[in-house]
Amino acid sequence: MIENIDTLIKNLKKRNMNGYYVSDRKQAVRKALELIPENSKIGFGGSVTLEQIGILDKLRTDHTIILLDRTKLNDPEEIRQLYLKMFSSDIFLSSSNAVTINGQLVNVDGRGNRVAMITFGPKKIIIIAGKNKLVTDIDSAIKRIQTIACPMNLKRVKDLAKKSAVFTNTEWTLESIWGQVSIIERQLKNDKDRIHVIIVDEDLGF
Repeated sequence: MIENIDTLIKNLKKRNMNGYYVSDRKQAVRKALELIPENSKIGFGGSVTLEQIGILDKLRTDHTIILLDRTKLNDPEEIRQLYLKMFSSDIFLSSSNAVTINGQLVNVDGRGNRVAMITFGPKKIIIIAGKNKLVTDIDSAIKRIQTIACPMNLKRVKDLAKKSAVFTNTEWTLESIWGQVSIIERQLKNDKDRIHVIIVDEDLGF
């Protein structure tokens, strides 16, 4: 699928989104940091990919930005308030559950905070996705999420529930993971520089 990367980047551009191809996770971090100005207020969604590439660790020690870090909180109401602050952030970092070669971003959330912020709010969205997230079309994206992403995310949140109060009040099932479904078809022309999609030539996240 990565052999179609030029087509994907062209299709993202047609949909008023910016696409980039990088060969590995180090270049992905470098490219993302190029897109983040000093003094930016940054939020991020739950993402195995972001943890794997190490960008969150870098941002946690970067004193030139303000990181809205939900992992430092355990109180559900404090976390809800932090999510609300993220809507007015300069940057929102996330991965995507699937990216079609046609340039569509397909995501599923339990609570919906991540898909909501990708859709509206933060001034700039930076999506980092491994080549394993690339699919041919929407049907393939949904199938991928149902058979790969959701089952693996279910295991992840169950493990997190043992450590964090954020996840303990929910009975996590595949149905609860499949709570909010979002398909980003395009951005308005006035928002053409809002969404940036970095595709990495590695398998990352799930």
